[in-house]
Amino acid sequence: MRLTPLARRLGTAALVVTLGAGFTACSGDSSSDDSTSSATDAGADDTSSASDSGEDAEAADDAPAELSAADFYPTVMGALRDAESFAFTSTSGTAGQTQEMAGQARFGDDGIEMKASGTGAQSMEMILVDKAMYMKSADLGTGDKWLKIDLSDPNSLFGMIGKATDPEVMFKALEEPKKLELIGAEDVDGVATNHYRITMDPTKYLEAMQFPAAMKDLMPEELVTDMWVDADDLPRKFSQTVEIPGVGGGEPTTSTTEGTYSDFGVDVEIEAPPADEVTEDMFGGA
Repeated sequence: MRLTPLARRLGTAALVVTLGAGFTACSGDSSSDDSTSSATDAGADDTSSASDSGEDAEAADDAPAELSAADFYPTVMGALRDAESFAFTSTSGTAGQTQEMAGQARFGDDGIEMKASGTGAQSMEMILVDKAMYMKSADLGTGDKWLKIDLSDPNSLFGMIGKATDPEVMFKALEEPKKLELIGAEDVDGVATNHYRITMDPTKYLEAMQFPAAMKDLMPEELVTDMWVDADDLPRKFSQTVEIPGVGGGEPTTSTTEGTYSDFGVDVEIEAPPADEVTEDMFGGA
């Protein structure tokens, strides 16, 4: 029974640290069109108020060209592939616990490769390379060794994580968004961006991710994620609020996640751990 909560945390972390973190199986929550409309109006009001300051007015003047719903997926995905690599950070909070992740990622011959470390609710290190995930954490029961997990089985929990760590798969879910709204021009760490709110149909999302259809019962009626995209069509920031249904009719749990992307095109070194530091036996084979 120990594996279930741990696997859930590690799976969430793996999804968060990758490009498509904003589009995981528990993406943003919106229970009705009214709530989406209210959030949009609030965002528009905030942008309007912010434009009164000189800095935000300048950001608005330098705002990137707007992307349409049809263009969003191919344009952003193409920009990411051209960049080849990036750095990322994310902070997630659920039930009073906070998880922070930071690392680097690049596109390899077998898809996305990355290395990351996490602190907070789950202290861990993670490497994704050659269609295998290596994780080191005290909760895994492997001591100082890295746990190697084969991601080639699409029907396993970790196989699902493997699919979700591929940006092309993640962004495939955005190919036909239910709604794409431009909230306004905003500055992110000194970079002019457009702030988008993306609403997805959970059924189409699960199909694009090749996740079990039964997962729809764990998802809201709409999936909503906010993303900030710069003039080079690269994502700079994402934010999401997740409402996880309560077990047995209990109260739902709200989880928030936000992250940033930077250092596009930097040299990134990612290698599998030495063989003598790797094991495939979780909890010592128990």
